[in-house]
Amino acid sequence: MFKRAALFVILSIFLSVLGASAALAAQPVDNSLPFFGGGVKNEAQLETDKKVVAEAIQRAGSREKAVEMVLQNGWAKLKSGDTVTAIKYFNLAWLMSPEDPDVFWGFATAMGREGKFDEALRLFERAKSQKPNDPALLADYGYTWIGKAAMRDKTPAERNDSFEHALSLLKESEAIDPANPMVYTNRAVVHYLQGRYAEAWQSVAKAQKLAPQSVDPRFLHDLSAKMPRPQGL
Repeated sequence: MFKRAALFVILSIFLSVLGASAALAAQPVDNSLPFFGGGVKNEAQLETDKKVVAEAIQRAGSREKAVEMVLQNGWAKLKSGDTVTAIKYFNLAWLMSPEDPDVFWGFATAMGREGKFDEALRLFERAKSQKPNDPALLADYGYTWIGKAAMRDKTPAERNDSFEHALSLLKESEAIDPANPMVYTNRAVVHYLQGRYAEAWQSVAKAQKLAPQSVDPRFLHDLSAKMPRPQGL
């Protein structure tokens, strides 16, 4: 039986013990960064990793279920805005499944939330290389290019390049799953940032037709300030 409460306790212990022993590592280990920041763990940390992983797998019933549980916790933390704790969960998932594209996806999303776009994009590409036909991953990957354009790019050429990457990924995602509202929501944001407000409204209408609550009200407010919603959309 999959004992969520017991497994949650194990995860909590892992997060706290690693932080307490990090200073003893041969090189700095940072559990708030993907792959522990590339640090080299000491013997005590490696032994803790083994015990936590073994216990998690035992209680979950399989390695796959344990990874799934840890990833769910990581995504829940991301949703709440806690990227640091999310990364800690993704690090634990990585220990159990070091080549899992869903782990790289989680890391990538967290890095994007923190504005570390170069690392985020590299991780997304790593995930995409293993899951090239996952429409949700492609949509998230595209959204990170949008974030880079909006928050970091300094020149029109840089922004246009980011927009092209984003639109290309969204097109790939749409071809696989045209019923994913996030494709159209993200495309609306691109068009808004490009000043193509009529096209942004068309994408908004498509997203809302699929899922009425899929478009952030704050975005609708900002778009309306640039151009009132056309009749019929």
